[in-house]
Amino acid sequence: MNPPAMAQSVPLFPNLNPGTSRPPALLASDMELQKMLIDERMRCENHKTNYQTLKAEHTRLQGEYTRAQEELKRLLSDKQGIQSKNQLLLAELQGELLDKTRELEELRMQVLTPQKLELWRAQIQQELEGPVRERFNKLEEETEKYRSEFNKLRYEYTFLKSEFDHQREEHARVLEERKIRFDTEVLETS
Repeated sequence: MNPPAMAQSVPLFPNLNPGTSRPPALLASDMELQKMLIDERMRCENHKTNYQTLKAEHTRLQGEYTRAQEELKRLLSDKQGIQSKNQLLLAELQGELLDKTRELEELRMQVLTPQKLELWRAQIQQELEGPVRERFNKLEEETEKYRSEFNKLRYEYTFLKSEFDHQREEHARVLEERKIRFDTEVLETS
């Protein structure tokens, strides 16, 4: 039931019977009071609706902000996992390189001619550098991909945070304006 219909169906001052012999000035004053009360109720309902709308938007923005933070945490965790794997792989490859270097030293001791030694050294170096370089390039590409995703998420996070801060400031400003208007209306009515 809307406020104007309430005013028509239920009198605000039931003890005041319009049929009694009251001066017209008092009847007009009563009607004016009823009209002011109805207007005030409508304003209150409007404020309530605006508040609920702002509250829902605030909740939605907080949810988006939380989801963005969780996504950022997940990506940071993924990045750390990849870096850990890369470190392990690097350590493994360095171990392999060390093993091959030792093997090379053993072979050098067995080699009789410097030409054969040089040939084996080049062959082993090629065998070691090719896969290591290939793995390193792949890891660099993967790292760059995650860096790009991280930067994109950081940008989105900054944008959402900025939008959230702007909405919060706007919300505070609107609430302050409404509070001032409401206080002014209350002072004017009293």
